[in-house]
Amino acid sequence: MKMKAGPGGYRYYVSDEQLADFAMLTPMQRLSWVDQLRRFILLTETPETAERRERLRRGETINK
Repeated sequence: MKMKAGPGGYRYYVSDEQLADFAMLTPMQRLSWVDQLRRFILLTETPETAERRERLRRGETINK
């Protein structure tokens, strides 16, 4: 699947199977999954990727 690039932000593809699997989780399991992902990202990102993430969050380009 090809997706049109837009200004800033993030884009990724989620399959129907992935959506169905996530839909079967309880609300607490979903929150736990999101929190675990958040913690993983914060623990493993470099200062450079943290800066890029923040620039994308603000809708800016990652290039200076």
